Amino acid sequence: MTRKTKKRIIALIMALIILMTVAYVFYGKNWLAEQQYIQKQRNSDFLKNELMQKMLDIEKQSHEVLNEILNLSYDIEIFQKQIIDLEKTAVNSFDAALIQKPYFDYKNLYLISSNKLYVLNKDLVQMKWEKQYSEGLVDIELLDANRIMVLTKQNKAICLARDTGKEIWTKQLKTQSEREGNSIFQISLNKYKQLDRSIILTFSENEIELIDNITGNSLAIYNSEFRIDHLSNFDVLEKCVYLIENNRISKIEFKVKS
Repeated sequence: MTRKTKKRIIALIMALIILMTVAYVFYGKNWLAEQQYIQKQRNSDFLKNELMQKMLDIEKQSHEVLNEILNLSYDIEIFQKQIIDLEKTAVNSFDAALIQKPYFDYKNLYLISSNKLYVLNKDLVQMKWEKQYSEGLVDIELLDANRIMVLTKQNKAICLARDTGKEIWTKQLKTQSEREGNSIFQISLNKYKQLDRSIILTFSENEIELIDNITGNSLAIYNSEFRIDHLSNFDVLEKCVYLIENNRISKIEFKVKS
């Protein structure tokens, strides 16, 4: 083997090492982090199930003993009983009826009435900002990147900055707002690490749509030949959602292509 050939072989090996290193940095790292997260979720679920089963076994075995103890009317106070007071510390009234449960992050509360969005500090004193809409409101969703989304009765999604209320984007949806339960929710990047940003999932009568959280652009659409009656939250372990259509359940997997 000539010296020139050896140099070419060494250069080829070095190039392969560099390519493998780059591939690991861009893909392998996220894949390993995702596998660790999945294993953590599985371990957590397994531990919860094991603890629950042990508690049920203990309860079953000690049922007769517990009944005997409870039947005794002794009231022996060895330690002083704990006293807990519930105290109202803040109140804020609104002219309009609030139609959804309060949403909150680490510093603000988010409330909606029939056509108004309110953002307060958690002390309930300072109203940071509020917005009124000509359309009726039905729901709100806290998004990543310090954003909040308002869903109107006319199926319009309005994305705002949480701190200022500045409108970032709007999108007309096919979501059926009259349905019970959420027909729109976010899949966060920290739940699905193969994504390059968080995405919003919404479904209508026979369609599921994925929307870019940052721009509001459509990323993917799944069309069903039947009416979609119900849709699950995102399954982190299986990377899918489950939908019920025409009295059957279907699994819709997420396939991320780099």
